[in-house]
Amino acid sequence: MKDYLKNPLFYYITAAAVTGLWAIAAGTMLYPRSQTHWQQEKDDYVEAQTFLQQILTLEPQRLAHHEEEGTVTGDFDFTPVVNEFASLFSIPPANFTLNTRGETRQAGKRARSATLRIQTIDIENAANFLSAMLIRWPDLQCNSLSLEKLPQGKNNWRVDMRLTYYY
Repeated sequence: MKDYLKNPLFYYITAAAVTGLWAIAAGTMLYPRSQTHWQQEKDDYVEAQTFLQQILTLEPQRLAHHEEEGTVTGDFDFTPVVNEFASLFSIPPANFTLNTRGETRQAGKRARSATLRIQTIDIENAANFLSAMLIRWPDLQCNSLSLEKLPQGKNNWRVDMRLTYYY
């Protein structure tokens, strides 16, 4: 076996050299990269704060729809909400059916559910419709979503979704 591998001085020098190389690499590459990443995170935070402030000033009524835990309100109704968003996304009333169910208790909360079937819609419009409703009503959840490609047309789909609103 090599004599220098038996000498402990070899390991002391090797450990010092590796540590020195690590310090040089950290100082020249890793530290500047972390500074850049930190600055980007701070900029993202400031940008998010301005967006949140815009939301609060442009649509403060959205906060009123998110009730505190344990309060009981009955202001949510599927029919006007779905009609509002359907007209917003140019879905004619004859093109969808809405079946609502009575109030139940799920996971210790009051809940009301509905099934919405849209006969013909393009996939982008359906995604925008659903995401806009879920963003507007934080306590609304889409429990199931099924898409069925229709034979006529290139981007025609039948959409079935089960929605639940928790009070």
